[in-house]
Amino acid sequence: MRDNVKPGEKWEFNEDVAACFANMLERSIPDYKSMRALVYKAGERFIRPDTLVVDVGCSTGLAVEPFVEKYRDQNDFLLIDSAYAMVEASRQRFMDEPSVTVRPGYLWDHLPFADPASLVLSVLSLQFMPTSYRQKMISDIYDGLVPGGALILVEKVVSENLDELMVQMYYEMKRENGYTEEQIMEKRRSLENVLSPLKPEWNVDMLRTAGFREVGMFWRCLNFCGWIAVK
Repeated sequence: MRDNVKPGEKWEFNEDVAACFANMLERSIPDYKSMRALVYKAGERFIRPDTLVVDVGCSTGLAVEPFVEKYRDQNDFLLIDSAYAMVEASRQRFMDEPSVTVRPGYLWDHLPFADPASLVLSVLSLQFMPTSYRQKMISDIYDGLVPGGALILVEKVVSENLDELMVQMYYEMKRENGYTEEQIMEKRRSLENVLSPLKPEWNVDMLRTAGFREVGMFWRCLNFCGWIAVK
């Protein structure tokens, strides 16, 4: 379904958003397909048999789906999202997958993980969490990983330099993808005080503080970055 959602005063991940979420991401995230492909290619290098794979802020389950398809027989999957509509969409997507558990709530409601995890995905998720909670959440994820396990973190960021240019180029991309000026500004206003991006180095600092021994950026396009953090 094509994204023509008219956001309210405050952004919500409701049923309308869930219904068109795939299209929304493809048209709103720069270099989206490459990012998704790299998340999978990087992530599968860390999966170990008989460990948990966790998707934090799973939305409709798009990020974790290729992992489920390949590793359903050797791993269990825990998907977590705080939005009811997203939880229901993920449950529908994986209704015939006994290895997948989808749970409503925030990450902190489900820590520690019931079983050790070898891979945790957080793709465009922590940016919607209160900034004061993020360090503890990343530290708790670290504690739940097996040695050699990894967190793959993708976030919108605020650029240290040229941020205005990055934003202008981002909005130009959205116009090229069919969004009107009105749609772009309505969504921007709706996301204020809901989405809180940080500087890239602040995200790295949180990963280092949590204890991750290796942290590397594997993808960046405009004001979006992806990191691999290895325990």
